[in-house]
Amino acid sequence: MSSNNPGCLGFIFNLFGIAPKEDVIEVVKLPYSKRDDFLSNAELSFYKVLQQYIGNKAIICPKVSLQDIFFVNKGNQSERSTYNNKISRKHVDFLLCSTDTVEPICGIELDDRSHQRADRMERDKFVEQVFETAELPLVRFQNKSAYSMSDLQEKLDSALNGFEKATPIGSQTNSTETNNDSAPECKKCGAQMVKREAKKGDNKGKLFYGCPNFPKCREVVHIT
Repeated sequence: MSSNNPGCLGFIFNLFGIAPKEDVIEVVKLPYSKRDDFLSNAELSFYKVLQQYIGNKAIICPKVSLQDIFFVNKGNQSERSTYNNKISRKHVDFLLCSTDTVEPICGIELDDRSHQRADRMERDKFVEQVFETAELPLVRFQNKSAYSMSDLQEKLDSALNGFEKATPIGSQTNSTETNNDSAPECKKCGAQMVKREAKKGDNKGKLFYGCPNFPKCREVVHIT
């Protein structure tokens, strides 16, 4: 607790003209600087062509961590931690997202010569398995100095056309859980769904099955 009272020792110092030593707070400058190479020349070249191709059809997000895209949907705490660690330090070069909900639509990887190494090939195989398991398309392009619109169109058209925005019965945020009789399994993440009742909106009062992993998984099943 700080006080302006110098106390006995302070009085003696003042009596003899001795100034008490003040605490010196050293300001430590953190060792960070902004990177000028956030995107490599090849990545920047690809990004500019990708912008022209995408237009307003999707949002382009560069260098997104896999942990921000995916979540571990089952297992105990130790198992979840293990699988989270497998993706926490990996990223995808570009991620296309819905303009309405920012829901991931498609991942994009640029493969340079380093992807020919054994360790990178093993890494790429694992990343592809993650995308495939989560049913999210992953498109690969060979890294080069320039790209054409036709290069992108050939591989990305199917991914964009195949994206279907979910139309849930209502926001699970505005719902309450009810008796969970014969709840189905979530088709998206495999969790046992729970019965909920919509509390707001046009579907107020209607029952539906919602995923317990909400909001990470927004899968719903209508109850007729």
